[in-house]
Amino acid sequence: MTRPLGQELLAAAKLGAPKGVKGALKVQSYSGEFDHLASLKSVLLGPEGKPELAAPMRIVAVDRSSVSMSAVFAGYDSPEKARALTGMEIFLPREAASPLAENEWYIHDLVGLKLTLSGEPVGEVVAVLDGGADPLLEIKPLKGGAACLVPFRNEFVGAVDVGGGTMELLAGWLLE
Repeated sequence: MTRPLGQELLAAAKLGAPKGVKGALKVQSYSGEFDHLASLKSVLLGPEGKPELAAPMRIVAVDRSSVSMSAVFAGYDSPEKARALTGMEIFLPREAASPLAENEWYIHDLVGLKLTLSGEPVGEVVAVLDGGADPLLEIKPLKGGAACLVPFRNEFVGAVDVGGGTMELLAGWLLE
């Protein structure tokens, strides 16, 4: 995959520790899906959160099961060499990322949304964190104060309008 000029890149997965003797690295898919990754012959690898530093890398082998995937990259055919790639993220152009179902969003699209309560802006989503069962939205309140965490659940979050740049908060007490 060549680096697309001016094209938005999304983080699709993170490389874990090497496994086996051929330099295979565990692939941790952010979407939980592997089909879109397993079919790729090359990807863009870069440091976590830094798509601007991603460079093309050819995939020479993929080992895929129903719940996991590992990959071997050209020039990294031993555990010792492959270890240098541990922690790198796989970045893909939006059209190559996992397809979204209804009421699914890329984390990239949620960060920066204005949080509204009864139609009034009250904060901004600054990060989406792994919260175990449900993701947690890190919110920076517009009136100042410490950031707070809002569980990304139907009881607390209503309409999400990525195109309009807003997300509805249903439980204002979470910002107190």
